Amino acid sequence: MTDDRSPHSEIRHRFETELEEIKRLAVGLGSLVLENAGRLNEALLENRLDLAQQVIDADDQVDRAYIDLERRVFRVIALQQPVAGDLRFLISIIRVAHEIERSGDLVVNCAKGILRQHGFHLSNQIQGVLARLCRSALDLFGSSIESLAEMDPEAGRRLDEEDDVVDDLVGEFYTLLATETESMDVDTAIELSRVGRYMERIADHAVNIGEHIGFAVTGIFPRHGEIDEG
Repeated sequence: MTDDRSPHSEIRHRFETELEEIKRLAVGLGSLVLENAGRLNEALLENRLDLAQQVIDADDQVDRAYIDLERRVFRVIALQQPVAGDLRFLISIIRVAHEIERSGDLVVNCAKGILRQHGFHLSNQIQGVLARLCRSALDLFGSSIESLAEMDPEAGRRLDEEDDVVDDLVGEFYTLLATETESMDVDTAIELSRVGRYMERIADHAVNIGEHIGFAVTGIFPRHGEIDEG
């Protein structure tokens, strides 16, 4: 049986395979950060200094994966000179990768704060709110990576709505911190406020990932109503 595919269709098939591999690498990058975030969550809530150090050490793998992905995308752009939807996808992947890598840095920042304080010794009330905040922020980030795997065009709007829960928890966390500052070491209060801010930013990065995915699929960027006619 002969292969009746034309040279053009064969080239297109190889290019589509390359695009699929790039998406797989981006999802893999997100999975690395999500795995590291899981370590952080346990380190925060259980005073696991060993896990906090593992979070910091694991960031080298995240950075390497990010650089490899970025180089792969730039190589395809340079050699294939994609246009329209393919170019939009590749540019969106670069932006998504940046959001993921920044989220990974925020996870590491939290871990460094744990080590600086030799662990956090929290009241039951603060620990409870912090646990809910971390779970909500990291669940949102996990949802953004799932949306990337599925190339969900509605991810941006959906994740933006879910981010309201994280914002409310951040406000609750800061309010609770303010009521307990007199019984808490000042440096500890500062580090905890940073953890709250970092979790809020991780959730924001998740929303941004969803919006970039939506743009890649539809050509519309939700916050601006922009459309790419390509």
